Amino acid sequence: MTHYTLSHLDAAACLWEAVLDLRDHPAAEPDDLARALAIRKSFKAIGTCTMRVIVVGWIDAVDAAWYRIQNTCPFCFDWSFVKQWVIDTIDWSDPDNPAIHMGLGLSSNRNGAIAVTGAGSQSHLLARPQLTRNDHVALLARIRAALDTPDSLDAAARATLIEVIGASESGLRVCALPWPIDVHLGIIEHRHGVNFYAGLSRDALFAEMANYARECWQEIGDRRDPHTLPDDEVITAYFDDHPSESHSTEILRLEPVPSVRPARSIESGAYCVLSTAHLTVQTAGLLDKWACWPPSDRPIDIAASVYGWFVPTRPLPGDRQVQIPADLSRLIVFGRDRGFQFLLLDCDGDRAADLPVHDW
Repeated sequence: MTHYTLSHLDAAACLWEAVLDLRDHPAAEPDDLARALAIRKSFKAIGTCTMRVIVVGWIDAVDAAWYRIQNTCPFCFDWSFVKQWVIDTIDWSDPDNPAIHMGLGLSSNRNGAIAVTGAGSQSHLLARPQLTRNDHVALLARIRAALDTPDSLDAAARATLIEVIGASESGLRVCALPWPIDVHLGIIEHRHGVNFYAGLSRDALFAEMANYARECWQEIGDRRDPHTLPDDEVITAYFDDHPSESHSTEILRLEPVPSVRPARSIESGAYCVLSTAHLTVQTAGLLDKWACWPPSDRPIDIAASVYGWFVPTRPLPGDRQVQIPADLSRLIVFGRDRGFQFLLLDCDGDRAADLPVHDW
């Protein structure tokens, strides 16, 4: 079962309010009116109950977008950012499946405006951009070049690359199939029934179907050794000569569908494991005490493990930040700066060379 924190519930409420507001109170602009009509069509097609569950499935994506820009975004999360995120990120073109655009992220530009960005995109809304395998290979090449020659990137170029990586990460997170693939399908009909074959290439498919033909080669009058013949020739010769068996092939293209329907939604996040030796004994005692408090009373949303604690790395409000000991704050910043959403503080975890160690 997926467990949600208070921050998750707050994000879900904000998302639902934003969807209802965009549906019921659109601005007088053509795009806003068209969006409102599209949202109403979705409500009519799938119903309010299903729509609520779909909207809840956007929590991770909107949190990830906010996490990347919260320190520079001039807008508040609940009244401005979430609504703009829904406008820029959700595709309402299919009434039965309102879903997140593939490969998009949000950033705040120098003028404070929220822009949609993605691998190879411009700073405006794109109509369902298509991530390809070549795009991903090109991004990996850029990352490798940046690691090989880090001094070749200025601050702006480095920030842009990090943003593109984040957008690609978000796209892969919301879709199990990251880019279109062609699946080669084959069918062999014989007296015992039907065999189905599939491969990611023509050669892979033919290799499987040729194995069948070689196993049954004695049923035709060809005296050649089928193991000396190439796969396509074996298939052609066998089915041309066989009196009752036949075969067919086709190519099926599978397109990415970044659906967030709850039946297939699994919450996930990135975390790193650090030794509890990076905490003082006093802070360890505090974490033990906080873990026993009701969630609403804790200064930070932690969860106790067998040998330590899970700690989120998101920035805390000022009134809560002052309650966090300096050694724990240092670890939270350490994890957040490296792109981790959580820390697992474990007595058997590794010690980081650039963090203080406390023997206790």
